[in-house]
Amino acid sequence: MDFLLCLLITVSMKTMRKGHPDRCVTPGARPETPEALILALEGEVEAFLVLWARAMDRAGYLRNTTAKREDCILSYLGFMEPIWACVKAGTVAGEFAELLPNPGGFADAVIGMARRHRARGVTSEMFIGCFKTLVQVVEEIIREFPAPAETKLSAVDIIRRYADGLETLLTADWSVSTVKDATDRLDEANRRLTLQKNKYENILASTTDLVLVTDAGGLVTEANEAARTFLEETGIIGRPIWRVLGLEASSMAEVVGYYAAGASHELSLYEDTVFLELKVTPLRAVSLASDGYLFLLANITGHVRQREMLEERVQERTAELEQEKRRLEEMNITLRNVLGAIERDREEFLRGLADTVENLLLPTLKRLRGEDSAAARKGYVDLVADRLVRLYAASGADGDARLLLLTPSEMKVCQFVQAGSSSKDIAEALNLSVATVQTHRRNIRRKLKLQNRGLNLFTYLQAKGHEDEPPVD
Repeated sequence: MDFLLCLLITVSMKTMRKGHPDRCVTPGARPETPEALILALEGEVEAFLVLWARAMDRAGYLRNTTAKREDCILSYLGFMEPIWACVKAGTVAGEFAELLPNPGGFADAVIGMARRHRARGVTSEMFIGCFKTLVQVVEEIIREFPAPAETKLSAVDIIRRYADGLETLLTADWSVSTVKDATDRLDEANRRLTLQKNKYENILASTTDLVLVTDAGGLVTEANEAARTFLEETGIIGRPIWRVLGLEASSMAEVVGYYAAGASHELSLYEDTVFLELKVTPLRAVSLASDGYLFLLANITGHVRQREMLEERVQERTAELEQEKRRLEEMNITLRNVLGAIERDREEFLRGLADTVENLLLPTLKRLRGEDSAAARKGYVDLVADRLVRLYAASGADGDARLLLLTPSEMKVCQFVQAGSSSKDIAEALNLSVATVQTHRRNIRRKLKLQNRGLNLFTYLQAKGHEDEPPVD
C-alpha cells in the first residue's frame, strides 16, 4: 500500500552516522526558529526514507508492505507539505482545536491514502501505527539538527500538534465507513487485484522467455511454463538456481558475484547446443517485502550461431589477407632482387662505358687529331664509330644502332625509300641525279649490312618503321 513505507534499498547505509543519516542542513547553519527547522525538512527526504525503513522494520510493519519508493516519498510529502505551506504563509495553528475542522484541507492527502488502504483490507491499527512511525522519524530528524534545544522542542511541538489533529480526523473518517461499505470495497479491490494477477500470469505464460524466481538463498520458488518446458526437468521448484541453470557457483552469494545484477550474461546449456542471455534482478528493487531474485533468460542460440559464422568468416578472411600479405612480401623481395640486378647491370655498363671512353675512344681521338694521313684518320673514325655503335647496342636503346652510321643525306634517302618512293622520285625531290641516289642506296645497304641477306632496303625500313608504331587492336 502506498502509505506504508517502501524504498529501493539503494540508499547506502554508509550515510548513517551514529545510527542516523548525515544531515542535509548546510554545515555550520543553525536555524534559529522552529519554523526554519520545519522548512529544513524539505531537504531530508533521503534521510527520512532510511530512518523510516528502520522504524517500520522494528515495528513489524515492513514485512507487510509492497509499495514502491515513490509511494513512500508521497506519504512523507502528504503529511509535511500542508505544514510547510502553513509555515510559509505564517498561518501555523496555535492550538489542537484549530485543526479539527481540517483548515485548508491539510489532512486530505493522508485521509485519501487511508481510504484506499481501508478498501484493500488494511486495519486502522496498522495504518495509524505506520503513520505514527512516520511522525516519530520526522521528530527524530528535527532533534538531530544543529539548533538550540528550545527551538527543536518548539518545532517538534508543532509537528505533534498537526499529527494529533490529523490522527483525530483519520479516526473519525475511518469510523464512518460501515462494514458493508468496507466489504464492498474489499471485494472490488480483490476483483481488480485478481484481474491484474491473471493478466500478468497470462503474460508470463505466453512469453517464450524463461522466468525463474528464487528466494534470498537461491532456491527456485516460481517458474513460468516456458522455463518448465525448456529446462525439461521435474522438481525445479525448491532446487538451487545454480544447479538448475548449471551456473559456476555453489551459493547465491557467488551467483550474485559472478552474474552482476542489471548486466547481460551469456550461458550455454546442453553441451553448448543452446545459448541463453541471462539477466538477474533483485526483487528488493521492486518491494522491500521481497528479498529474492528474478532470473530472466532469453534464447539467443540463433544470434550466437550467426555470430560464430561471422567470426569464422572473419578468421578465414584474415587468413586470406595474411596469405596475400606474405605473397606481396615475397613479390617485394623478388622485385627488390630484380631492381638490384638491374642496378648492378647498370653500374657494370657504366663501368664498361667509362673504360671504353677512357682506354679506347679518348686515345683514338687523340691520335686522330695528330694524324696527317687521310686513310689513317678514316680508320680511326671508323673505329670510333664502331665502338659507339656497340655502346649504343649495349645500352639497350630501341632501334638499330647501325642507323647512326648513316649520313644526313643517306637518312633523307631512307625516309623516301620507306615512304615507297622510287629512285627517280627521290632524285627529283632532292635535286640529285639518279646515279647519286643509287650510290646512296648502296652505301646504306652496306652500312646496314643488308648485302647477301635477300632483304631489300624498302622491306627493311618498313619493318623498322612498324617496330616504332604502337600496336593496332
